[in-house]
Amino acid sequence: MKSQRPKVLCELSGRPLIYYVLSSLLKLKKQVKQIIIVVGYKGSQVEEQINKDFPAKSKGSVRVDFVCQKKMLGTADAVKAAHKKIKYDNVLVLCGDAPLITAKVISNFISFFQKKKLSSCVLTADLKEKNSLGSILRDKSGKIMAIREKLSAADSKKGTMSPEVNSGLYCFKKDVLRKSLPKIKMNKKKGEYFLTDIIEILYKGRQRQESYFLDDSDYILGINSPKDLFKAQKVLQLRLIEEHIEGGVEVIDPFTTFIQQGARIGKNTVIYPFTYIEKGVIIGNNCALGPFVRLRQGTVIRDNTQVGNFLEINRTKIGRNVRIKHFGYLGDTFIEDEANIGAGVVVANFDGKSKNKTYIKKGAFIGSDTVLIAPVKIGEAAVTGAGSVVTKNVRPKSVVAGVPAKPLKKKKRG
Repeated sequence: MKSQRPKVLCELSGRPLIYYVLSSLLKLKKQVKQIIIVVGYKGSQVEEQINKDFPAKSKGSVRVDFVCQKKMLGTADAVKAAHKKIKYDNVLVLCGDAPLITAKVISNFISFFQKKKLSSCVLTADLKEKNSLGSILRDKSGKIMAIREKLSAADSKKGTMSPEVNSGLYCFKKDVLRKSLPKIKMNKKKGEYFLTDIIEILYKGRQRQESYFLDDSDYILGINSPKDLFKAQKVLQLRLIEEHIEGGVEVIDPFTTFIQQGARIGKNTVIYPFTYIEKGVIIGNNCALGPFVRLRQGTVIRDNTQVGNFLEINRTKIGRNVRIKHFGYLGDTFIEDEANIGAGVVVANFDGKSKNKTYIKKGAFIGSDTVLIAPVKIGEAAVTGAGSVVTKNVRPKSVVAGVPAKPLKKKKRG
């Protein structure tokens, strides 16, 4: 991955890769009772991040255990390291670097395995493009007999190979798994024990095993390079946008809109092209966002608010019926209902040492090119003149202008 981080902590749409796998599993509390996470390289970092993303409340009744694979001796060795902690009769094996798998696919996979009363089952899909996944080898009767990276002459005589590939997801009976793991031999070229070899062992042992085939190979995309991460990003973005569209959000151009996992957007909100919405952002109903807007973490926008062109908003709370329709920057700002923020307004929230807060009260009118030097408060229905630099609090219903901004005196009638 050309990164010093453990691969499963590389980010996809604002979340670590393993976040997506665990999120899917935790949605299946009726089927998944225990999760065992095998860690190795920088395992403490992985454990720390998982506990941060999934506090005890989110795990509910599901038990989550961590196991350390002391030496990187392959996938079979990783499963072997976890085996002692398994408390249940059926075992599901997943890869932490396959973030596009969904709860629905996993649930259907488990149900298929249980309904068929199998000893083992592997999830597969067709993948005709060049890939590093093992291909499925079947015998003359169509039974799955092995997983091969390359087809030898001997294999060609025994069976046939198609574009069908192994996803790395399996279901096993615990006892079958326990008895079969010791039979896996080390791959001399790699110096590792491959879990894929168990399929041939079970075939020769005449165990009941089948494959569960997926029509869409996107679900099994594993991340082994920055290029894979890029491909996964494209798939995930379209999925997330489709979810928002199904929830009543209008996205003008899905291919130029970027929404991270964990953003919440209300019904009848319109998103224009080149809008970037980070995780944790909350947007109400009937809003208009963009084009060319970046909404950063900690931002909340209430109903009927318009956030317009060439604008960055960071850690800012915006009320109802607010208009911010032209370029500018708002950081650490609290804007109450019905305020109007003019073109080119900038909140200078950083003094070189700390971030400071700005408060804009209900119905305030911030004139074009105003600079608000935080910390500062703009009173209810107050007005700042165009080009003002506001360094002091502005009283309600007053008008300030100038550099620095000062209250305008009312002219006496002659």
